[in-house]
Amino acid sequence: MRNQPTNQYRNEYYVKGMHCAACELYVENAISKIPGISKADADLKSGKLQICGERNFTTEELSKVIEENGYKIVANQPTYTRTNWNELLKGLLIASVFMMLFYIIQKLDIVNLGNPNESIGLPFVFMVGIVASISTCMAVVGGLVLTLSSHFAGKGQTKPLVLFHLSRIIGFFILGGVIGLIGSAFTLSPALSFVINLVLFATMILLAINMLGVFPGLQGLQFKMPKFVGKKVVKMGDTPSLLMPIFLGAATFFLPCGFTQSMQLYSLTTGSFINGALTMLVFALGTFPMLALISFVSTKFSKTLQSGLFYKTAGFIVIFFAVFNLVSSLYVIGML
Repeated sequence: MRNQPTNQYRNEYYVKGMHCAACELYVENAISKIPGISKADADLKSGKLQICGERNFTTEELSKVIEENGYKIVANQPTYTRTNWNELLKGLLIASVFMMLFYIIQKLDIVNLGNPNESIGLPFVFMVGIVASISTCMAVVGGLVLTLSSHFAGKGQTKPLVLFHLSRIIGFFILGGVIGLIGSAFTLSPALSFVINLVLFATMILLAINMLGVFPGLQGLQFKMPKFVGKKVVKMGDTPSLLMPIFLGAATFFLPCGFTQSMQLYSLTTGSFINGALTMLVFALGTFPMLALISFVSTKFSKTLQSGLFYKTAGFIVIFFAVFNLVSSLYVIGML
């Protein structure tokens, strides 16, 4: 391990805009690449960012590398701002229209979203993927895509990018199936399946609360895997080789995105390789269009949908998904 220089400056800042553990990884990785910074450590719960560098950096310098993804570095702890009720109500209205359209589609049998006593349908999973791909929770994956794009596309190579996306979709299918098999190996009883669905419900509600920004005291209270797992995946993208896109695409399955983890929990409750595999496959397909835009078109377009109103709308949609799945699980165990 390289000895850290003794003349390093250590400073503490605050990050605005973090919603889940993947945000921590994205901020750390982006900030640590600034010349002169040797270490960056972000914490979702406290909102703090600690850096070590060869000089003191301004908040403007730090914000510059992450602001396009909706984050901002500030010197002091942000004071609690009053809820923007106008934005919140608009988000609720848009989400309600979205939910109504799904209800109408189901009633017209255009798309079968499942009976009340069945689990959440694949169309819902696909929509979760779309929402995830636009949110900052997928920014770390977008960052990896941009890293590969700048490395290979600059040399006129598009095949590695295609391999990344193909590997990601296939990897999610296979690993989702493995999770489904794990569920079947434990022979999930209706009661145990309901408990897992409760955890899934709590995971999605906490994610939605962070997106809505209405309960700042709950900021950072989320279920997440150890950070070192995600760091290993992110570091894989720093030294891209011809084979790296293949490994990296599949490895994004282990990044701590709240949406991904929610779908992984749901895959566990399916108790089937095919159902678990299809769940994660459809989720990956939902995230693909926006990630493909980042890869082959322009990162600027992918950021135009990111706004306070978008996160409010997405937060309500996530709550809808969570409640729908919980009600379905209650039907399964005969409580409704």
